[in-house]
Amino acid sequence: MNRTVIMKFRATEEEAAEIRRKAAAAGMNISRFLRTSAVKSQVALYNTADIYGLRSDIRRIGNNINQIAMVANSNKSVYLSDVRELRKQLNEMNRSIAEHLKPLSYEVL
Repeated sequence: MNRTVIMKFRATEEEAAEIRRKAAAAGMNISRFLRTSAVKSQVALYNTADIYGLRSDIRRIGNNINQIAMVANSNKSVYLSDVRELRKQLNEMNRSIAEHLKPLSYEVL
């Protein structure tokens, strides 16, 4: 096959060393390794916008945990109702995470 197109790209020293190492391990020159990697592999792009809503949920529950910890450290006791409420919030967060991750889509290039 007559390859006439020259393609160039930039890499860090570390990336270049890793490419050289992988090419050598595969028994290929760098051109063949990069061509094979680019043409025969797939890249999956994940849409992570769906999980950003979790930040506020996690922050809110973290604040509640800190408040309960402060009470426990100062009074040496915690109300059972506080622990139950925290468990409820953690369960809600687990459900929220599952709901946010369920539609997480990806595209294979």
